[in-house]
Amino acid sequence: MLAAFDHPVFDSQRNFRELLQAMARPAMPRTLPVLPPAPAPATPAAMAVLLTLCDTSTTVWLQQPHDALAQHLRFHTGARLVQEPAEADFALISDPQTMPPLTAFALGDSRYPDRSASLVLQVEGFHPGTGYRFAGPGIRDTERVRIDGLPERFWTERAALAPRFPLGIDLYFVAAQNVLALPRTTRKLED
Repeated sequence: MLAAFDHPVFDSQRNFRELLQAMARPAMPRTLPVLPPAPAPATPAAMAVLLTLCDTSTTVWLQQPHDALAQHLRFHTGARLVQEPAEADFALISDPQTMPPLTAFALGDSRYPDRSASLVLQVEGFHPGTGYRFAGPGIRDTERVRIDGLPERFWTERAALAPRFPLGIDLYFVAAQNVLALPRTTRKLED
């Protein structure tokens, strides 16, 4: 079994601050200060997000549920692993090209929109200043970023969820040591 954070409380607090900033400033990459070891197919950045946000009260769906990864998450977070995407509070997407449609995940309901999923997507990389334009709370005018490694259908599926607001899903993209968040309030603009 791999270790998690060397200093669980302090390391998760440091990462949590960066994750909060990523959600508060959508489409702007942040650097995760502490990367723990991660069993395949999870990357250290994805594992940092899950170890920081998951605990005994959360459920997690793994796109590729390898035994070592499942045991690692259960041991270090106490989170319950689920078999269906719709049952998950958090989902680790290790291969975005083969991920289920976004509607397969919990979107919340009218009384409890917060009972929706947050997806952690391992992508090839992101490049600020190029690509799509985004707007919404936390973005002054617009922010531009290109996210590599997503299937063509991804943005169409996400746009289809927008009219259902406040229902929806929140997204954390991870690449190398970086995280970029797109909460459900962030809109992709047409050029």
